[in-house]
Amino acid sequence: MSVTGSSGELIQKAFLKLTENYIQHGAVINDLKSITMTTNAKDAKNRNFATRSKKLLVLLFVPVLYGIFNRYFNTNVIKSFQGTRCLLPNNYLVWEFTRPLTNCDYCRDIEAPLILPNLTKEEFRTYSYSSRPMIIKKAACTWPARKEFTLEFFRNLYERIEGAYESVEEECQFLHFKSNFANLRQVFAMSEDRALHREGEDPWYVGWKNCHPQILDAMKHFYNVPHFLPDDAEIPYSNYIFMGFEEGAVMHLDYISRLMWQAQITGSKTWIVAPTPECDSECKSFKFSVDVTDVVLLDTRIWYHSTHIENGNLSLTVTAEYG
Repeated sequence: MSVTGSSGELIQKAFLKLTENYIQHGAVINDLKSITMTTNAKDAKNRNFATRSKKLLVLLFVPVLYGIFNRYFNTNVIKSFQGTRCLLPNNYLVWEFTRPLTNCDYCRDIEAPLILPNLTKEEFRTYSYSSRPMIIKKAACTWPARKEFTLEFFRNLYERIEGAYESVEEECQFLHFKSNFANLRQVFAMSEDRALHREGEDPWYVGWKNCHPQILDAMKHFYNVPHFLPDDAEIPYSNYIFMGFEEGAVMHLDYISRLMWQAQITGSKTWIVAPTPECDSECKSFKFSVDVTDVVLLDTRIWYHSTHIENGNLSLTVTAEYG
């Protein structure tokens, strides 16, 4: 099997544009490996693109692409690829190479998120499965999580439930972003000074997926699935927590199965979203801020996105899929 000139050129241009965006946002491959949200191992078996023929195509494509980039584009990014251990098993490049080209209708003429009031299920119906970025204002204003969800809350929760830490390591996912934590235990063991981001302490920002039934049952007492989501929406019994200071996620896509909602429980967060590389000439990147109790709706499978926490304040969010 061979790669045609047009196909190779298309992939080459798209991937180079992608790496250019990463460089502009200060990303390196290790960042990408640590912040890509994925389905767990069980979900991965059902991924649509993981057919035998496409796996074979990937195995043949990767060496060809490596040769093209290494021969003609020996930049610092490529050197970073070469110096990264176990790059392909982490799947980021494989996912990017096999991602289908996007129809740019989703981003054309979109220059800002749609901002909506705290609406009802009926009022939200026409927006239910839209890929346009949206902010629902004050949608989480009645959630007890605003007062209860803290680093200490989650530390106590994970310490008292047997197998909770193991569930993150074996079934779910831990995202260290730019922080120097290897796992959730290390996050909860940090000093009080660092946890509060006191002067002289390194900033930190982490995320993890919750899939332990007892953890999820305990959390459900303090938050709800957003009330405006449609009754027929498929919502997995799992969620993510993202929390920390200053340095959020670098620009990336999420390789997940559904749309995403994220509730801002504590603090505020600034988002930058960008179209996929093939839509860059037709669509624009833009920035927006999310305030406490707002809920963001975003199709993170097709919108590249990065986040940053302003003003030295703690940001804590609850995130989950729906579709």
